[in-house]
This record gives sequence, C-alpha cells and structure tokens, in this order.
Amino acid sequence: MKGRITKGIAALTACVGLATVMAAQTGKTTRDGVYTESQAQQGHDLYVSQCLTCHQANLEGKEQNPPLAGSDFTTKWAGLTMNYLFTQILTTMPATKPRSLTPEHVTELIAYILSANKYPAGKTPLPQTLEGLKAIQIATPQP
Repeated sequence: MKGRITKGIAALTACVGLATVMAAQTGKTTRDGVYTESQAQQGHDLYVSQCLTCHQANLEGKEQNPPLAGSDFTTKWAGLTMNYLFTQILTTMPATKPRSLTPEHVTELIAYILSANKYPAGKTPLPQTLEGLKAIQIATPQP
C-alpha cells in the first residue's frame, strides 16, 4: 500500500512538473493579460452571488475557506498552470453545490480572482478548455 501511495505521489509530481514546463515553453503567464476586463466584471458579479459568503468581500477567506487574493493565494498557486485552478473550482465550488458552475462561469471567476490579485487584463478572453489553460502558468504578480 505504501508503495502505491509513493508511486502515486511521484506520478502527480511528474505531471505537475510537466505542465509547468509546458507552460514555460509557451511563455504565457498570468502577467501577460490572459483575461479580459469584461470577463473580470462578469466574474465579480458571479462572485458576489456565489462566493462572497464563504470567501468574503475582500477575497481573504475565513476559517476553512481559503483566501483567493493576497500572498497566501499566489504562493499556493504560483508555478502551476491555470488548468489546476480551473479544475479545483469547477469540481468543488460552490461548497454548497459542487459542480454546479459552468466552464464559462469558472473562467469568469478566475478572471475576477486574477484582477483582484493585480494581474493585468488583456484583449483575449481566458480560455474555457483545459488545453488552453495548460498553456498559462500562474506567476507571482508584479510588485
């Protein structure tokens, strides 16, 4: 059993590493304006109706609800590709009704989260597919 767990952890680590390398090869990061202001505004409206109660108006979270803004958030996700954040939200949120958000809603929420973390908006919407999101690495925001 212990061997299986070790192999599973090694496989997961390899997958995360590969996704990070792939994103680095494309050169796209969250610093490159990977969402639109329109997506962020739609995400804000959705956040208010679906996420605010647990994650707070300032996105700092509370109790078991993790922050979606600030250094705790960026430290947790930096180095990974956007598909991991997308999958996390898509499959677990909102906590009261997991899997009830559409891929479009999830990308809008992510756009709002990126905006709240001071990542710049751009002219191209954030992709709604895992393949498109794998090409974007989450970087720490510019100071």
